[in-house]
Amino acid sequence: MLAFLGSRYRIIILLLSIFSALVFGRLWCGYVCPLGFYQELLSMLRKKLHIPTFHVSLKVKSYLRPLKWIILVYFLASVLFFGLRPVMYIRPDLSFSSADMSIYKIIIVGIVTGICFLKERAFCKYCPLGTLRGFVNKISFGKIKKDGTACTHCRACLECCPMDIRSIYEERNKSDITHSDCIYCMKCIEACPEQDVLSFTLFGKKVLSSKRNSKQVK
Repeated sequence: MLAFLGSRYRIIILLLSIFSALVFGRLWCGYVCPLGFYQELLSMLRKKLHIPTFHVSLKVKSYLRPLKWIILVYFLASVLFFGLRPVMYIRPDLSFSSADMSIYKIIIVGIVTGICFLKERAFCKYCPLGTLRGFVNKISFGKIKKDGTACTHCRACLECCPMDIRSIYEERNKSDITHSDCIYCMKCIEACPEQDVLSFTLFGKKVLSSKRNSKQVK
């Protein structure tokens, strides 16, 4: 009976997750994901300690890009064919509350924690669940919009983006610049110094938009 209720509970969670992904895309990653919250805490601590973030060159990023697909394949194979729960090895709350805690898990959590401390949202770039949600970012009801004609090319959006999405800065023609890697953290909108150049819309309605920074007005 308990097993039946447990399986039905997991199915309900899965359906809710799929529904939320279709509606909101990776908005979950920005505001609900426990590991995302953990990474934000690490970034806050790093900034409080005045430790600079670790920068990776564009060449290295190009080499690392296939890694997210490798991790996704491993994740799906582990869940579908071997019944494993690889998320246990990267979420501290699950790892340390697990009954079968091992030195292997501690090492994995330590490595992930160290990387995410030095680089904001480092794991989000390769998270298999985030990659799956990213597939529906383009068709979700949450959109990042840009008025390319009013953009002053200041690079503020690119420099603050934890996901290193270059198209948000480089795009000049399309209004919908929602990227599959975008976690809707809204940092680009907050950093943009020009009025309504960047905005976030939900169900076609503008929810948040950039404001003119009077300090930069000559």
